[in-house]
Amino acid sequence: MRFFQPLGFLALAGIPIIILMYLLKQKYKEQEVSSLFLWKKAESFSMAQQPFQKLKKNLLMLLQIATVFLLAFGLANPYIMGGSESSHTVFGIDCSLSMQAKDGAEGKSRLEEAKNQIKYQIEQAAPNAIFSIVLLQDTPIIISNNSTDKRTLLKEIEKIKATNGGVNWENSKELLQLAGAENGQISIFTDQYQPIFENIEQNIIGKNSQNTAITLLSHSQGENGWQALVKVSHFGETEVSKTVNLFCDGKAFDRKEITIEGGKNKDVIFTGIPQETNALTATLTPEDILTADDRAYDGSFSQTKKKVLLISNQNIFLEKVYRLLPEVELYKTDTEHIEQLKGYSLYIFDGIIPETLPEDGFYIFWNLPNTNKILPLGAQKQITEQVTTQGYGNLTFAETLTFDLEKANSFVVPTWAAPILEAGGETIAIAGEQNGKKMAIFAFDIHDSDFALQKEFPIFIYNLQNWFFEQSGQKSLESIESGQALEISLLPETKEAFVLFPSGNKVKIAPPFPPTLFTNTEQTGIYTLIQKNETEETTNTFAVNAKTTGESDLQQQQIETTQQTVQPKKVIKIGKSIQNFVILFLLLLLLLEWKVNCNEH
Repeated sequence: MRFFQPLGFLALAGIPIIILMYLLKQKYKEQEVSSLFLWKKAESFSMAQQPFQKLKKNLLMLLQIATVFLLAFGLANPYIMGGSESSHTVFGIDCSLSMQAKDGAEGKSRLEEAKNQIKYQIEQAAPNAIFSIVLLQDTPIIISNNSTDKRTLLKEIEKIKATNGGVNWENSKELLQLAGAENGQISIFTDQYQPIFENIEQNIIGKNSQNTAITLLSHSQGENGWQALVKVSHFGETEVSKTVNLFCDGKAFDRKEITIEGGKNKDVIFTGIPQETNALTATLTPEDILTADDRAYDGSFSQTKKKVLLISNQNIFLEKVYRLLPEVELYKTDTEHIEQLKGYSLYIFDGIIPETLPEDGFYIFWNLPNTNKILPLGAQKQITEQVTTQGYGNLTFAETLTFDLEKANSFVVPTWAAPILEAGGETIAIAGEQNGKKMAIFAFDIHDSDFALQKEFPIFIYNLQNWFFEQSGQKSLESIESGQALEISLLPETKEAFVLFPSGNKVKIAPPFPPTLFTNTEQTGIYTLIQKNETEETTNTFAVNAKTTGESDLQQQQIETTQQTVQPKKVIKIGKSIQNFVILFLLLLLLLEWKVNCNEH
């Protein structure tokens, strides 16, 4: 016999207390009496009241000791090993976008079908069956682990909802194995066969269904205002007709009728969109069995130009390329007026650095002087190999960029930065963020190279500007999908920053600076980034769309069940608790003790 709660035996400390109570007797008190006639009887009674007499047999005491022992025994929750057997089932539920498709009986979604099957298995299982539930999504989570409470399990399943994103299958597999440990039988409910689970039971939900989706919505500058591109994809075999509707800032703008062949895409272009537009919404009508991908959003419109100050002795290359950038308002000054600079979003220092850097704005340093407090520079080296570009984070500055360079300073890449240009294994330019300030450093003079003569040079500067100001409208944000994390870059003068959700809720993201990775992108729609400084408020919009890649295609990929090698269900021997029997016997003993106590008194 074993015990679930062995600390319950601490209650045995009550036994010596009971014995002590029977050993101790009350001390006498002086009392005046009218006669000594009954003295002998009083004397014998007084002797019986003396403390620490020899312990005599007492049925009531024995019953009370037995009661305390049974109480401690019951609190320890005794059980018998192998008294019963139970199975542990780990349910993995696909909660991706495609599980919203309503192609089940009576118009039920695939997720509802999966939930009903799981609830049925739980209801029909043995009372001591163990269950764990894992939600398979971009960030898989365990919502119930090793539970035998059927009522709670059914309530948790009822709350499950499909997301607008996909599933990270690698992470999901690890979490399922963690939930199942050694004895769990894993059972997956999904609408697409997953080879990664080839030896695990997969329950394929749904059927082959046609679906039409908006797989892209983007905008660009046209001759007469903005123009929008809507890409419509049809996943099916038969031809369908749809209406593409475009809304500008929530108001209907235009609509176009289209016909798409099975398995084909069609691009629909809208022109003449008002220049003051902040956000676009495109919809498909009539809707089909999967409505979440019949709607797409686009934001990140240009709203404010960034003031850029170039401090240089006539660098025509930098001046021309920055004048080409649509969201840059370029200012110039010579190297004699570099102290007490203020009021710009980006400062470009060419061959010089002030004693005190501006408190506002980000920095670019070209041909950084040796005497600086930012980056210790070594000796100048001759560069014999071509320079190539490197990426920074997810940003690629120019994939095919190469140019010749005569010389550059050597330096050690600091921990806060990453290389963006290299030559022969030597880093000659870096970018990074230090104490909330973004900066890029080029350890060479642009005039010592043919960098500015390369056709990739404007692209490099364009992408570098996008890295500094990711929400400026330069970076294409139509690729942001539901559940995807987003690194938000704030303007250097920002004191407070908020994100307004499509639902109307607002959350503060800064301070502290820089803001952490923004991961709350489950909702689809238009988000608004609000930045406040000491004098004004700046707003920018960006869109989060449903994940259509791999989710909008509802054609089943099933395999023959004979090909699946599913592991047999494992049975776990568990301890059978006898606590209830102990409690019942304890109640009977208390009843007997009460009866004996009544008879003696």
